[in-house]
Amino acid sequence: MRSSFKIGRILGIEIGIHVSWLLIFAFLTWSLAASYFPSILPEESSATYWLLGAASSLSLFASVLAHELGHSVVARRNGIPVKDITLFIFGGASNIGKEADTPGAEFRMAVTGPLISFALAAIFYVVYSAGGPVETALSAVTLYLAQINMILGIFNLLPGFPLDGGRVFRSLVWKITGNVNKATRIAATTGQVIAYLFIFGGIALAFNVGISGLWLALIGWFLASAASASYQQSLLSEVLKGIKVSQIARLDLHTISPTLTVESALNEMLEKRQRAFPVVEGSRMIGLLSMTDIKRSPRHTWSSETVSSILTPMNEVKSVSPDDDLAAALELMQGGGFNQLPVLEGGALRGMLSRADLLSYIQIKQELGR
Repeated sequence: MRSSFKIGRILGIEIGIHVSWLLIFAFLTWSLAASYFPSILPEESSATYWLLGAASSLSLFASVLAHELGHSVVARRNGIPVKDITLFIFGGASNIGKEADTPGAEFRMAVTGPLISFALAAIFYVVYSAGGPVETALSAVTLYLAQINMILGIFNLLPGFPLDGGRVFRSLVWKITGNVNKATRIAATTGQVIAYLFIFGGIALAFNVGISGLWLALIGWFLASAASASYQQSLLSEVLKGIKVSQIARLDLHTISPTLTVESALNEMLEKRQRAFPVVEGSRMIGLLSMTDIKRSPRHTWSSETVSSILTPMNEVKSVSPDDDLAAALELMQGGGFNQLPVLEGGALRGMLSRADLLSYIQIKQELGR
C-alpha cells in the first residue's frame, strides 16, 4: 500500500502504517478524550482524558494488528507468503503473496482474525470485571477495548467480500461449487449489496445522528470499492486462465551492455520504445535497467555514468518462466509494482513480459468476448 512507512517487524513480517492511520488516530483520540472518558470519569483532568484517549487508540490498533497477524500466521502455515501488514484508516490489511489454494485454507485464514478479536474482547472484559464496581482509568480503557474488539469481530464476520466473513462465505461456496472464480463473483456481489446498505443506511442516519452516519456511509463506499475490485480480479483470472507467459512475452527484446552510458541507454529506450532493458554481460544477464532506475539517477550525470552503476541487480529482479500462468505473472506485477518482468528459463533470458502488453492482451480478449 502506497503512502505508508514501516515501523518494524513482528514474526518476520514487516509492519507499516499508512498516512490515513494518523488521521483516524487523531480523530479517535479526540473523540474519546472529549466524550467517552469524561462521561465515565467526570472528576479527571483534561490531560488525563487525552492520555487515556491516546492509550486506547494505540491499544485498539494493537488489537487490529493482532487480528491481521492471525491471518498472516495461518497463511504462512498454509504455504502462502506474507509480504507485510499495513494499518490504515479502516483498520488493517495483510499483503499476502497469493490467494489460498484450497477452500479449507481460505476458511482457516479468514476465520482466525475474528476469533482473535473475540478472544481479545473476552480478555479485556475479564480485566474490566476484575476491577469491581468502582470506575477507574484501567476499567474505562478495558471496557472500551472489550466493546470495540467485539464490534470488530462481528463486523468482520459480515458475509461481504472482502471482509473476513465474505472470505468465509467464499470458501464455503468454493467448496460446494468447486469453482473459485464463481465463488468470488457470488461473494463479491454479496459484498456490494452489504456495502450499499451501509451507504444508504449511513446517509439516512446522517440526517438523525450527524457525522457518525456519514462515517458508516464512508465505510460502505470503501467496501463497495473493494468488492468491485475483487470482482474485476476474478474476471481477469478467468480471461487469463490457461494462458502461458510464453504466448505474449516479447521474444525480440533488445539488450544492452553494462558499460553503456545512461544517456545512450535512454536514447535506445526511446528508439526501441522499450521501457526496460535486460543488461547482459557476455551471455549472462546481470540485471535490469528500467525507466525508474534512470529517473533515480541525477540528470547531470547521465552523459558520464554507466548503466552498471544504476541497474537493478539480478538478486533484486523478479522474473517469470515461459510456462508460468499469466494470472500469476499479473499478480506478481501488481503485488510488487513492476511494469515488466524478464522471462527466464534455466537462468537463460527468453524474453520480456510488460504490463502494457499484458493489459493490451486482456483488452483484446474482452473485446472479442472470449
